[in-house]
Amino acid sequence: SGSKTPLCPSSTCSQCSSPIAMMKLHRYPLLVAATAAVAHGTLEAALSSDNECSGEDSECSLNALQLQAMASGGDSAGDVSDPPTGRCYADTDCPSDRRCISKPDNSWAQCVPQRQAEFQQECQYWDLPLRQAAVQATNLQCLSAKCQSDSECGAGWSCVSKTDGSWAQCVPQAFHSFRKQCQKWEDDFRLAAIKAVNHNCPDTRCYSDEWCVRGAKCAMQEDAGWGQCISCHQKSFQYNCYSWKAGFAEAAEQVCGHKCKHIREVGE
Repeated sequence: SGSKTPLCPSSTCSQCSSPIAMMKLHRYPLLVAATAAVAHGTLEAALSSDNECSGEDSECSLNALQLQAMASGGDSAGDVSDPPTGRCYADTDCPSDRRCISKPDNSWAQCVPQRQAEFQQECQYWDLPLRQAAVQATNLQCLSAKCQSDSECGAGWSCVSKTDGSWAQCVPQAFHSFRKQCQKWEDDFRLAAIKAVNHNCPDTRCYSDEWCVRGAKCAMQEDAGWGQCISCHQKSFQYNCYSWKAGFAEAAEQVCGHKCKHIREVGE
């Protein structure tokens, strides 16, 4: 079978009503908490409370991104149903929101969700051939499974790993998608992704010029309270500096050698 869904043992889980419930319970406690929050209409609260991850969770860099993907897809986890069991042979064997996806060698086929929330919950338990086929067929990325190579990601995505190898996931190569997602990642994963796809991550903290690409520089406040990658091109510098607070503007002026033409009040 292409699915690795564990059964719910009645002797230890009297409250479980489905295999997917046990999958979430055993491996992804953050997703369980988020799903519970959604059931009470508080997805926003779940997202805001779990934007940052603890250093103890080696798979944590995916969680905020996974939740963000669930939210942006417009799916409510309260509407997620149990995955159909058994082999399918055509899309007509599946519910209307699923497709029949086969492994390349046709050794197995199953109904795969086409909605973001369900896809993220289930794809982490599929074996690699089925996962790759599903990604290609649905154009959805499996952000809840650790990737090993770019071939596991769809077109326009790269498999990026933390330097210690503890986690890797597919990252978008297009800047408009990258900038929306990178702010949710842990620092070490964000740095790896910045280097891998050669995009700066706007409105996030930098710690040195290593965090900046495409000619940008890391401007650090004197009190080290904030640092950010900025462009030192004169036009871009003058366009952006009007919104900077005085302390950061002074740091940026020193790094770039430009003087902000906008007058700032003391204490701004």
